[in-house]
Amino acid sequence: MKTQQDIKEIISRINQGTASEEDIVQFQLWYNSFDDKETILDSNLTAVEFKDKNWAEIHRRIAPTKVRRLQWAWGVAAALLLLSTAVVWIWSIQQKGNSNEVFRSAAWITDASGQTQEISSSLHDFLDSTSYVDLKEHHDLRTLATAAGEFTKVILPDGTKVSLNTGSKIVLSPDYAKAAQRTISLEGEAYFEVVTIPGRSFVVKTADQQIKVLGTKFNVSAYPSFDKTVTTLHEGKIELSNGNQKVILQPNNIVVNKDGALSLQRMVKLEKEAWRKLDFEFDNESIKTVLHQLSQWYGFELSYQSAVPNQHISGKIVNGTKTSDVLEIMKNLTNGNFQIKGNVLYVNFANN
Repeated sequence: MKTQQDIKEIISRINQGTASEEDIVQFQLWYNSFDDKETILDSNLTAVEFKDKNWAEIHRRIAPTKVRRLQWAWGVAAALLLLSTAVVWIWSIQQKGNSNEVFRSAAWITDASGQTQEISSSLHDFLDSTSYVDLKEHHDLRTLATAAGEFTKVILPDGTKVSLNTGSKIVLSPDYAKAAQRTISLEGEAYFEVVTIPGRSFVVKTADQQIKVLGTKFNVSAYPSFDKTVTTLHEGKIELSNGNQKVILQPNNIVVNKDGALSLQRMVKLEKEAWRKLDFEFDNESIKTVLHQLSQWYGFELSYQSAVPNQHISGKIVNGTKTSDVLEIMKNLTNGNFQIKGNVLYVNFANN
């Protein structure tokens, strides 16, 4: 617990406009501890009044540059950047306690005979880059699927490693174990680390494209509800085609497949996909797309009470953020109202 002097010095820096991000974190932690009996403040105000007064002052001072709502529009790059920064700055505090209870490291596998069984591990193992569920002995493996709130990492019978995002599914071709072309169909999002086998190529198919590889690491996001498929190459080389175009990706290339056209881009930040660390990240995505993906992660159904604004938002919600705080973030980003009743999230944008 911060001492009286520590809190006073932090507040002083806030009032002077020199507070660091760590200062704000510490003040917020203290502010949320209403049962704090160790910190005695030199003030005529009650503890709650004092906290509210100073928290309001923080918002007043940082609002012009950090938390003010922005009117979104395509092409306003500065606004997009500012909002993305604001989201990360304000809500990148990890609030442990109840969010991981809605996540599981688990999946369902089905063999050639149609028999289905659950595989599972711990979330700690999912976050461990060296830990996988070994399926090498499952030579008749046909499908691997995750439900809402489920993530998994496995080693396929040929040694290829696959990380599967929530609400995703891969289907192995019937001749996967022996054919010259190992073919996998993907719905959802997956990260592949393909094992090179001389004379045996590797192909990943989605609803709108095909990827040919020999040995490489890449991520494919191909959720049916999204308006685009995004492929990111980390190592090696892949050939991507959609029936109209064909492109060769080099490391750190991204291809966006939208409306039948392929757009080749360069990866701006060289880091692993956020979902593989159980962080929820979105970059210039439509509100409806973000909400749909949130429903996949947290396992709730969506009920829209009004039309959804045609706006695009950016931000990141780190692993450990409580569900209630996730909805508060969305409220601040979209100016919408969000309320959970049972397993249903009611969404209303009547004020927009």
